Amino acid sequence: MNWSRNVSRVQVLVVTALLVALVAVACGTDDTSIVSGGGGNEDNPKVVRMVESSQVFTVDDMKAIGWKAQRDFVLEYPGTTVAKWGFLNSKEVGVLIYATAEDARTSGVEAANAQTFRREEDGQAPDENIDRISCRDAQASSAVKAITGAPSKAFSSSYLDPEVGKSDDILGLRCSNRYPTYNDYTVIGNMVVLCEGDGRNLLEPSTNCKELGKWLSQ
Repeated sequence: MNWSRNVSRVQVLVVTALLVALVAVACGTDDTSIVSGGGGNEDNPKVVRMVESSQVFTVDDMKAIGWKAQRDFVLEYPGTTVAKWGFLNSKEVGVLIYATAEDARTSGVEAANAQTFRREEDGQAPDENIDRISCRDAQASSAVKAITGAPSKAFSSSYLDPEVGKSDDILGLRCSNRYPTYNDYTVIGNMVVLCEGDGRNLLEPSTNCKELGKWLSQ
């Protein structure tokens, strides 16, 4: 399945240019990498960062700061050399690596916006074209049960395959409250990093996305 939404490359370039032009000092912080108007709203805030870097990052750079890769994403991410999810500081972090910084700021931004998209009417994930979701019941529990050929297993964050019935790996049970696992994202050089929030509330800001530039430069 291809998540691309028929957005022309010219449109993506224009949107990205506008985002970069809106980089400003956020309220109460001197973090100038934050893009003003990053795509969230008052009910569903989202922090988007654009960090300038001439370095060409590889998956080894992420592993060096403690990121533990798990599996490839299920959906297709055109132009990526790496498209995986894993964990950093006990929180889920997705990594998309492109050949160039321009690709990250165009195709990567489009991908990140799709994977952090929330429906305006209820703040939940769309019904398709999203790779990682988290279930929340009335008590805000985050456990998602999945069935494999073995006995049932519980996953603390999100289930693997949105195409239920097409995967021999994991079959996700019906999830009535589906939210994107990732909310914030950071574009740094040729890499896009998608981050789960710090707390049980998925909308909480991510320290991983905030500190990424500093950690990678050490």
